[in-house]
Amino acid sequence: MKFKILYILLFAPFIIAAQNLTVANGGSITIAKNSHILVNGNYTNTAGTITLQSDSDEFSSLLVSGTASGNITYNRYVNSAGTGEWDLIGAPVSDMPFSTLIQDSNIATNANFYAVGSYNNTTDTWTNATNATTGNLVLGQGYQMATKSGGTLSFTGAIASGGQTVNIANNDAENSGAGRRWNLIANPFASYLNGNSNADETHNFLTVNTAAIDDAFEAIYGWKADGTGYTIYNNTSSATYIAPGQGFFVAALSDRKGDIIHFTQAMQTVIGADDFVSAKSATSYELVLDLYTDAVKVDDTKFYFKEGLTLGLDPGYDAGAFDQSSGFSSRLLEQDNGVSMDINAMSTEAMNNATIPLVIHQEAGVALKIQVANSTIPENINVYLEDTTKNTFTLLNNKDFKLLAQTKLNGAGRFYLHYTTKTLTTESVSSASFLTAYKGTNSNYITIEGLQKFLQPANLHLYNVLGMKVLSKKIQKPTQKEMLSTVGLDTGVYILKVQAENIVFTKKLVIK
Repeated sequence: MKFKILYILLFAPFIIAAQNLTVANGGSITIAKNSHILVNGNYTNTAGTITLQSDSDEFSSLLVSGTASGNITYNRYVNSAGTGEWDLIGAPVSDMPFSTLIQDSNIATNANFYAVGSYNNTTDTWTNATNATTGNLVLGQGYQMATKSGGTLSFTGAIASGGQTVNIANNDAENSGAGRRWNLIANPFASYLNGNSNADETHNFLTVNTAAIDDAFEAIYGWKADGTGYTIYNNTSSATYIAPGQGFFVAALSDRKGDIIHFTQAMQTVIGADDFVSAKSATSYELVLDLYTDAVKVDDTKFYFKEGLTLGLDPGYDAGAFDQSSGFSSRLLEQDNGVSMDINAMSTEAMNNATIPLVIHQEAGVALKIQVANSTIPENINVYLEDTTKNTFTLLNNKDFKLLAQTKLNGAGRFYLHYTTKTLTTESVSSASFLTAYKGTNSNYITIEGLQKFLQPANLHLYNVLGMKVLSKKIQKPTQKEMLSTVGLDTGVYILKVQAENIVFTKKLVIK
């Protein structure tokens, strides 16, 4: 069957073109924001117009299974230019010139600069377009964009058909430490994409690109546009769909300088209703904690439980914080290498007995509050927040944790989250459970956190797999974070032994 369109304004929820779709000379199609066209064959636009509409939470789709020829115009909603707002957007068409975009009457401006900017992860900087900017927007690349007061920007060009690719690179710590692993990319299609395994078990963005993304950050990082940073979408989220032209960050592999992200034709779908769609899975459990300072929410962190997951790194479920110095996060119980996690995913057994190090960064003299924002864990599970300096346990199930910190809070080692079916006191928890140790990626030292509670000297010993002691260090006045140099040690497996007062803590570490 072949459709030849002269004029049509599409208001129905969807229309399906069984085979080919041709827009004749002078013909016109307008696809409303809540509608889509699925072309199972080829699409041809000779000299007509096809326009796709959207608003802040509804986006139309045009999905072509075969070949595509001719332009479309996508009126793509872009957030306003307020403080902490803006948007991450990519062109949902190819061959779109910067010069055309900056002439759009809705685009925000500031003096000679336009609100469309490129991100450079070598220098961690943004460059906004001016009248001197030439060339086209790169298909698959994301940009920061903003409109004057929230509205659409028009993107006109050829529809992207077939698979698309975009190069990403890990520049973490390059350029005197300014470089980042983060890459801003975007859905290059005029249709939605399956984002995770709950949207499509096989043909989804995360599964297809698992080899190109850092395991500790295997997720989609979407901008919240509310001043609080990024929302993380991975396989702990329910069905997640990436809207047409939606931009987002991904983390390139830590051991490679560059790799390729694939946007496949099989990922495309007409399903979706918003920039990102996220919900909870009925076969899993989660706890979300919010952090407030001076009564203003500044951060949150998530704990996720599902059968089959581990206490170590589960790529696609665990997800590191976009900003590793952010206010609130946690650490893995196993395979901890110093990465602060915004999603800490574990097996369901961990809900019965697990002690998780929390990471809090906060200036002194600021009122701090931590409270449960959402919980689906069973009612018989108690969640305690322990402050090892104050020697207090706060049962978060029915009470908020509050603190006016007298000193600056920095990193892990003081605060711990306990999941248990028991009632906890200072006498019922072993001091050894407060210690964490890890060998950070590309670092030349072992970090031990949590020693600050001990009043007596601490002894650190490192043994090789043959039981030979290769390093020793005595710390007279232990602090929250202590370090043991590994310079000169051979690659291999080592055992760290920490002795402090009446406790002995051991940890197996791999030095590369």
